[in-house]
Amino acid sequence: MSHDEAIIFEMGLYQAALPTRLRYADIHFWFETREIEGQARTRMGLTSYAMRLLDDVFRLEWRVTVGQQVAEAEALGEIESTKASSELYAPMSGKLYDFNTAMVEKPAQIGVDPYAHWLLEFEGRPATSLNAEEYRAFLAEGWEETQKLLKGQM
Repeated sequence: MSHDEAIIFEMGLYQAALPTRLRYADIHFWFETREIEGQARTRMGLTSYAMRLLDDVFRLEWRVTVGQQVAEAEALGEIESTKASSELYAPMSGKLYDFNTAMVEKPAQIGVDPYAHWLLEFEGRPATSLNAEEYRAFLAEGWEETQKLLKGQM
């Protein structure tokens, strides 16, 4: 991770860093919105929390195309790791502007530093998002249930 300030969420033996410069979705994406020629564009990727749960990613596949209008919570594609295969859902509504094709070609890079590797870029801004402290509180609230799922106790 870069030298940015970050809040840490303790995950047992592991830590998930949450850079304070970013915004977050409760489905474990981070957001970074920039203004380019008067147009807001939001890049997003998976948080360190999500990557810790997934572990080593070896496949990333998209089912949407650049230029497509996407609704929040719409299925976008799939990510597969040594621990799980999971659908990826849109953390915001808007027009899909771009993919980071390097992540499709070499998805393992996401796990090395999830905040250095964006996955998708949308035109516009997310309608809702959490700051790093709010996201950490959200993670803490569900951590006990997550641990049970991870340990196969449910």
